[in-house]
Amino acid sequence: MDFLPLIHNPWPQRGVSFILGALGALAFAPLCIFPAIILAFSGIWFLLNYEIDQKASSLKIFFLGWWFGLGHFTVGLYWIAHALTVDLATFWWLIPFALFGVPSILAIFIGTAFLLTRFWPYSGISRAFAFAAIWVGFEWLRGHLFTGFPWNLAGYTWVFSSEMLQISSLVGIYGLSLLVLLIAISLEYLFGKDIYARNIALCIYFIIILCWVWGKGRLDHPNVLDETPLAIRVVQPSIPQTLKWSPAEREANFQALLRLTKTPSTLPLKAILWPETAVPFFLEQDDFHRMLIAESIPQGTLLFTGALRRTSPEDFWNSLLVLDSQGGIVAFYDKSHLVPFGEYLPYRQIFDTLFGKGSIKKITAGTVDFKSGPGPKSITLPEEFPTFSGLVCYEVIFPGAVVNASQVRPNWIINVTNDAWYGHTSGPYQHLEIARVRAIEEGIPLVRAANSGISAVFDAYGQMVGSLGLGKKGVLDVLLPAPIQFVPFYAQWGDKITFALILGVLMLAWIFSLKSRKNE
Repeated sequence: MDFLPLIHNPWPQRGVSFILGALGALAFAPLCIFPAIILAFSGIWFLLNYEIDQKASSLKIFFLGWWFGLGHFTVGLYWIAHALTVDLATFWWLIPFALFGVPSILAIFIGTAFLLTRFWPYSGISRAFAFAAIWVGFEWLRGHLFTGFPWNLAGYTWVFSSEMLQISSLVGIYGLSLLVLLIAISLEYLFGKDIYARNIALCIYFIIILCWVWGKGRLDHPNVLDETPLAIRVVQPSIPQTLKWSPAEREANFQALLRLTKTPSTLPLKAILWPETAVPFFLEQDDFHRMLIAESIPQGTLLFTGALRRTSPEDFWNSLLVLDSQGGIVAFYDKSHLVPFGEYLPYRQIFDTLFGKGSIKKITAGTVDFKSGPGPKSITLPEEFPTFSGLVCYEVIFPGAVVNASQVRPNWIINVTNDAWYGHTSGPYQHLEIARVRAIEEGIPLVRAANSGISAVFDAYGQMVGSLGLGKKGVLDVLLPAPIQFVPFYAQWGDKITFALILGVLMLAWIFSLKSRKNE
């Protein structure tokens, strides 16, 4: 039976496309089934290539990609809806939008990438390379337009291999996405009759082997700065989100943090880290609770904690504060990349006009929008403490935006977060692996303090030094790893490398088309 006419029909084809997209999402954490993304991309490329050859309409090509994206993001991002269950009575009506509305919007990027591929004037492996470049270009757009959401980029499916992740130090996460696409779409030509295309496919797989060998060598021969390691403690209180802001539980939650902080350690602790918004009080105006913190940490130790910061009744920041052992605030960082509908309500005036003032609320507590900070910065600390770059929650997902390149290079990155919103879903696992790649891209160790997990410490090569599992309560005591001696290529050039890769692959696609036209 010839199945091609069947999948050429719109609705069966859309069902297959949705299933392929959903299959590809299984390659992300926590399952990390890498063959799933290869099968998904190779399958959808076969359908796309077939439809273009059949002169399908632009609308049909767009929806082929849109349904693939809908399946991909529905399965990969289902955990977003879990945040709405924290206040189910208020936000129950938003759950369908979180489950299917957000994926529907994100799928537009994929549908448009498919549509642009239709207009590439050449066929064969030339079109395949063009598709890979266009896909990566739209991943970049997804990570930047409308505040950006670069979650579950195709490159993150490499997290099963520490060796392959090292390539992100050269070409960033978008470069890894390009490798995934090229592997998947080359399968068709690897077993095809066109010798020229087969040789190109073989070259791609040979390049993958070289990348793995290079990554293995990088891990086997680390090159880090020679400096005295800092003994640090990460505190994970695992406070349920339903109790975190309860007025009756605030003091008990704070005392739980203090008890964990005072747990005896075998290391001479110099830095203690608490998660995002760990402190339910405005510490800058709260001498009493600052003194309780000071009494709970050793002399000469600094405590890093997520906390809300207020400078007026209407001015609030989601911040990372640094306190010394006398209770003084010696440094702070204000979150700059805020979560839409979580920390602020976009287009608030429009919503108030359409639905009435205050009818549409942000998901987090309170009615006032958070203010946005100026962006990442290197923060210098007293005496022997190394300079750090602070990140609050999902700020860590933005490649090339976790360190201020115009300032002194930090010795470590601190990421405080609260993934208790997402329970025991795939969200916290994906968030962890995304943070891991930032450490490799920048060549800087990253310390992650999460309320309910997963807290972890990564060295400058993305190798986990220690962790606290999802939902576990406890402390993690480790020696802070050192940054690498030389700034990684991607950390120096950032998105210039991404654009160069996209243009380079498009140039190769054009070159490959010359052979096809010559044969014609």
